[in-house]
Amino acid sequence: MRLILKSIFSHLSVNMPLLIEIVAVTIIGWIVIEPVAVKTSVASLPAGYDHERLVLVHLSSMGKDAEGYDTASISTADAYRRLLDMLRQRDGVETATYVGYQSFESDTKATSYLDADSSFRKDGEELGTGVIITMYVPESDFFSTFGIQGADGKPFDEPRYAEHSYIVTKTLAEMMFPGGNPIGKNLYPYDESDEDDRPSPIVGVIDDVIYNKGDDRAPIAFRALGPEGALGFAVRLKEGVSARDFTDRLTADLSKYRSGNFYLTHPELYSDMREEIFSEGRRELLKGWLMVLFFMVNVLFGVAGTFYVQTRRRISDAGVMRAFGATRRRVEGGIVGEACVITIVAWGIGCLLYLCYLHFSGDSGTEPAQYIIRVLRPMWHDTASVRNTVITGILLLVLLELAVAGSWLPARKVGRVNPIDALRDE
Repeated sequence: MRLILKSIFSHLSVNMPLLIEIVAVTIIGWIVIEPVAVKTSVASLPAGYDHERLVLVHLSSMGKDAEGYDTASISTADAYRRLLDMLRQRDGVETATYVGYQSFESDTKATSYLDADSSFRKDGEELGTGVIITMYVPESDFFSTFGIQGADGKPFDEPRYAEHSYIVTKTLAEMMFPGGNPIGKNLYPYDESDEDDRPSPIVGVIDDVIYNKGDDRAPIAFRALGPEGALGFAVRLKEGVSARDFTDRLTADLSKYRSGNFYLTHPELYSDMREEIFSEGRRELLKGWLMVLFFMVNVLFGVAGTFYVQTRRRISDAGVMRAFGATRRRVEGGIVGEACVITIVAWGIGCLLYLCYLHFSGDSGTEPAQYIIRVLRPMWHDTASVRNTVITGILLLVLLELAVAGSWLPARKVGRVNPIDALRDE
């Protein structure tokens, strides 16, 4: 280490620009990597339902002026039920259910603000959070079709429907009734003396699910919807059935799926819908990762360029070292060690400067999730100290890898010099 430090100071005029460059890259890396890492982590959250085996089939209807319109048609609910049965009987289908206008991987989203139990109260923190309201048709195999598990991690046994009832995710249940049984209790405040008020009993609790890919950990409440309110059907395929082949075959047979004045239109894979709904978020992540790559390349070439500039001067030094018994590996290790020491010092300065900026500016970095979500479903980026530690660690590892890669080639060239030739040139 003493020889490495001595060599660094002896080449200080060349090493100082590299030090300043890595300090700047560390600060910029903080600004770029932190949001990218957080967004990538959120986008990687498990959906909570089996989207790989699901196909959405859209519904449409004939207008009264359309050719073939049936004036004596069956009711909407009966037509929908018949189409659902036809899909369930199709080869390769395990089960199917109705899908409402507020469902997974949809642009349509309804939210309701609910307060958490007072036991979670903390000064300076907002107690409640937004809850996503999702539609389902009771007793239509909705939860089994989507592969949603119960709060205990086992297949969810859907309870019998009760008027104005809700099925909630376990985060929402724990938020409102910590440590207790939420079944039978009201989701919304209920005043029996108010004739216009109505109860909202919770009849079931499921495992946490994500409404749209890229959404954070918002709790969800499922509200009952009549069959006539459906906009399509979700089809769960049997194990081993190719979802894409199934949609191609179903598309070719769509003309067979008509009931009354209603018929099926284009099928979509839920996996494709997830990617589509996340397309804007993916573009933002791609831009972030490209910026990260840009600064990584800067560091790589900065380190390589700095040590290549010193190569001619270092060849004579290496010749002397080799003449006195130093091995090639020791010479190469010394140069790589110099690059690592400079990188660590620059990383430390850059991180310190940026953390001081965050402290004195009052900026906490990435916007954290709401307080109750951080309590009930914590992630590494929820706490500033943990997030800062992780990001600094990522930065250090990346910078060290680049320092080693950038200094190894010039180090290899210097280390392989012939001692006799080096001393003759000197």
